[in-house]
Amino acid sequence: MWLKPGVSAIVLFAVVLAGCAQSGQSSGAASESDGPTPIFFNITSGPEDPHPVTMALQLAGHALDDQRSVVLFFNVRGVHIPTGELSDTLAFGDRPIKEMLAGLIGRGAEVHVCPHCMSALGVEETDLIDGAQVTTRDLLFAHLQGNTAVFTY
Repeated sequence: MWLKPGVSAIVLFAVVLAGCAQSGQSSGAASESDGPTPIFFNITSGPEDPHPVTMALQLAGHALDDQRSVVLFFNVRGVHIPTGELSDTLAFGDRPIKEMLAGLIGRGAEVHVCPHCMSALGVEETDLIDGAQVTTRDLLFAHLQGNTAVFTY
């Protein structure tokens, strides 16, 4: 059976949640000894589409509320988000993206930016906001463990 784009992801997410509920496990923690599941956000959307960027940042805030480690990886068009050139008023909803991102950094979220994508789109390291770093494979992959949850926006 074929589903509309986006519907298949929703169905898959519902199946995963149902499986966790059926097994009595929380969808958030790998196990008591491991602590809360780290959350990795792969953000490929840029200023031209603030809705998915806002959704990623809101969910990252919820993850921090739950004492989870949060990594935000900006790549593809997303490299324009953690820059000083981002408009102070760009928002989807009532909070500007720039304000949301600064708040997440202040709460401990790590911000990694793809160097290849930066180069391809003309973003310089000096363009990045405080708290954002040009990443490396080693820095990025160090956050991908067997229990890391990855969300892509």
